[in-house]
Amino acid sequence: MSADNDTNTSNDFNPSGMERFDFLMARYLAGDASDPEKEELQQLTENGYEFRFREWLDAHSDTDSAEVSLPEKAREEILTNILGTARTQARRTTMWWSWAAAVLLALGGFMWLTLRNSQPAHMNIARDEQPSPQDEQQVVRGKQFLILPDGSTVLMNEHAELTYSPASFQNGSRDVTLRGEAYFDIAHDPTKPFRVRSGTVVTRVLGTAFNVNMQQNKVVVTVTRGLVEVGSTQRVYAKIKPDEQITVNTQTEQYNTASVSATEETAWKDAYLVLDNTDLEKAGQLIGAHYGVKLAFSRAEVKKCRITASFMHQEDLDTVLTVLTKMIGATYSIENGHVLIEGGSCD
Repeated sequence: MSADNDTNTSNDFNPSGMERFDFLMARYLAGDASDPEKEELQQLTENGYEFRFREWLDAHSDTDSAEVSLPEKAREEILTNILGTARTQARRTTMWWSWAAAVLLALGGFMWLTLRNSQPAHMNIARDEQPSPQDEQQVVRGKQFLILPDGSTVLMNEHAELTYSPASFQNGSRDVTLRGEAYFDIAHDPTKPFRVRSGTVVTRVLGTAFNVNMQQNKVVVTVTRGLVEVGSTQRVYAKIKPDEQITVNTQTEQYNTASVSATEETAWKDAYLVLDNTDLEKAGQLIGAHYGVKLAFSRAEVKKCRITASFMHQEDLDTVLTVLTKMIGATYSIENGHVLIEGGSCD
């Protein structure tokens, strides 16, 4: 959308509405917006102030995105990903506003992205949250890839809802509440058990990977790595190992365990492409396997760059490659199932 079109569109709104939007956006970017203010900002953006939202992003970007249009199918996910998740201000040392604004506006189908040289695994935006009384409880909904304050990761399926307190994580309590389905990969800490509460069912681990699916009258837990203890607040039902599953009736507390193929039981997550602090060489392999192509890099040193990105909405290959190359300042070409990434750097 051009500057002229933005000006004409803005005539449809009264000054007080524009001033209110600017006030809320400024508070959000400063990390000061309360949850009700974030909801109000999202409502305004969804109901006519999308152009102003883009202007704010452009103003915080080092890229030239003034001519970038917002695909209709991406708008809802952009609003959910940027405004719908309670997050505090991102680190200034990441490349978030310098390039992600333009990419989000152009593509919009992924949750969050960062580029790293040699930072420790799981260092990301969520790590720098500074909890305040207003954001004691964080609520994350829908398709998301989330890194919790302890470095544990959560891949959330559609319609899932996860609630947790960043402050409690800092104080040593690793407790989350889940509705719907999510896959957990837990950072090992023998002194701090990690607990997932799904209604009356509590899944307790020290460091492992497992899937929890909370349905109407039952909770199903499937383990892919490690040992998981499942029970209630009063008793333990069972401990299950990889390729085992427990199903708990939440009304009667009856349960049964079974041997399963954890890979098949968690196949839903294979539709998502998640690169979690992954070097580009490995990222290229994952992208190649996901889309049936082979990736090569013209510069060997680029393969050591580490990135974090999540693609949750069946993005096409061009979308993923556009994001990848924008992150490292490279270009790409595709010919007969072979992708060549040319140029770029980790800076």
